[in-house]
Amino acid sequence: MRMRWMAMVVLAGAVMWPCGASAAEIAGKWVAEVSGPMLLEPLYARVTLEISGDTVSGTWGSNTVKGSVKGTQVTLTVTDAKGAAAGELTGKVESTEGAGSGTLAGLGRRQAFLGARPPMPQEVTWKLTREATPPAKPREINYEPKTFQAYYYAGNKPDIHIFPGDIVHTWSVDSAGVDKNGKRLALGGNANIGPIYVEGALPGDTLVVHLIKIEPNRKTARQGSRIQQFGVTPAYNLAAKYDPRFNGEYQLDNATGIATLTAPTPALKDFKLQMKPMLGCISVAPPGFEAFTGPHLRVYGGNLDYNGTVSGTTMLFPVFHPGALFGFGDGHAAMADGEVTQTGLEVSMDVTFSVDVIKGYQSQGVREEDNDYIISFGVAGSLQEALKTSTAQLATWIKRDYGLSDSEVALLLGAVMKIEVTELVDPEFNVVTKVPKSTLAMLKPVASK
Repeated sequence: MRMRWMAMVVLAGAVMWPCGASAAEIAGKWVAEVSGPMLLEPLYARVTLEISGDTVSGTWGSNTVKGSVKGTQVTLTVTDAKGAAAGELTGKVESTEGAGSGTLAGLGRRQAFLGARPPMPQEVTWKLTREATPPAKPREINYEPKTFQAYYYAGNKPDIHIFPGDIVHTWSVDSAGVDKNGKRLALGGNANIGPIYVEGALPGDTLVVHLIKIEPNRKTARQGSRIQQFGVTPAYNLAAKYDPRFNGEYQLDNATGIATLTAPTPALKDFKLQMKPMLGCISVAPPGFEAFTGPHLRVYGGNLDYNGTVSGTTMLFPVFHPGALFGFGDGHAAMADGEVTQTGLEVSMDVTFSVDVIKGYQSQGVREEDNDYIISFGVAGSLQEALKTSTAQLATWIKRDYGLSDSEVALLLGAVMKIEVTELVDPEFNVVTKVPKSTLAMLKPVASK
């Protein structure tokens, strides 16, 4: 309902043009921002317009708009998918931007509870801008981060704009804000690069991030050597006698993929670790006006600490703000499930990635795909709730993509679903559930929606 009325406003604004503007200058793709006294935050939508003489027609999903123009002024009638009148809008356009006001029905969540009562018109204002035009072909971008944000918030200003398909080569500091040269560039607290503005991403979409390469860019990493209190019983914590002089530094060899302790104790002199470089933090901006510090994790992503977020994986995020406002940091050369010491092998990273946007479909939460599994993230205040959230999203995902009934998807998950606890020791818990792609290959996907 919300996206439908957003689109209505878009078309209203898009119809207007300055004196002397040709139809070719007005036709095409637009984006509108809609505000009103009943809206806590702006609403956004895409529109495609067609011009014939002094009339305008347009489409947005199953909705239509028609209007007339006189000079730079326009009056527009909006019609919903059932053919019912849904609003009257007026305004004008100067150059490539427009602005206006009017009334629209159906705005806000309360309308969903009115039953058969006709939706009430609400006063609105709108702004109109052209949809950004992508380059003729995807670009290779070397991005040197200039800002490092230790909190997730839509008010953080973008550091760079990219288009879907662009391949970005960049790097991130470690969780303490230290770069590959040992220089502290941020105060720590899981500082993320960016945010990065993805052109064409709007609320209600899904951002798709292809992690092409994740690789440590320095020779040493450091891991904590105390089990965090949420990882063991209080009795164990009270009895533990940790050595304050214990050295948790590792030497990293990217060529062999092996990490060894810089100063091992006699008991650990033969201890070696297979590296599995990963990103502990990866996110879009949270919904609304919410703001969270770097250690937090929720539906937007954040400090997920999944040791499967490695080179070659694809991640999907619900988009809550224009441009998605994507970022990442907190690299680990390796880390066990649950992050029981509240650290991995903390290290700065070189990262190469690209993005896509699934328009008009918003995932319920963070998802991931690798060569072998589809993976659902569940974040909550308890392990049980995190598991429920993850399983519910996974079931919904499979039902939608493969057209399964509730009984069918229940049988499938009960037979093959796997569970991993990825985060035990941060402000929220994270559980992933996953299903093998070899199982899904036995099913027939439904047509794209």
